[in-house]
Amino acid sequence: MKTLENTYTSPERNFTVTEKDINNKNALLTHVLYNEMEDFVKSIITKHSYMAFPLPQLYKLQLLKNAFLNDKLLIKSQIIKYDASELHLLATVYNQAPELNETICKAVFKFPLNAAISNAS
Repeated sequence: MKTLENTYTSPERNFTVTEKDINNKNALLTHVLYNEMEDFVKSIITKHSYMAFPLPQLYKLQLLKNAFLNDKLLIKSQIIKYDASELHLLATVYNQAPELNETICKAVFKFPLNAAISNAS
């Protein structure tokens, strides 16, 4: 008897730090990192706009390490809260260098759900 296996992969996005993304010390500019994370979570929610309002609200931000020119970064997401009124997504940025493999930044974005918005109207 065959069984159907449900598999879910967490959305991911790769990006490389380029010369236009750095300051005079070759470190990634904070606003560039934030914009990448915000665009990433928006792209996830836009696919489900029937359910959630697609404008993220930054709830919590932790800048842990710097990223530098030519670093290859990976953004992953994870649902940390989902209820009748809102969705919280955790976006975590990792440095993909094998010798480092460190967490650069974590941010929690809140999205109000459409049902909660229509109830407030």
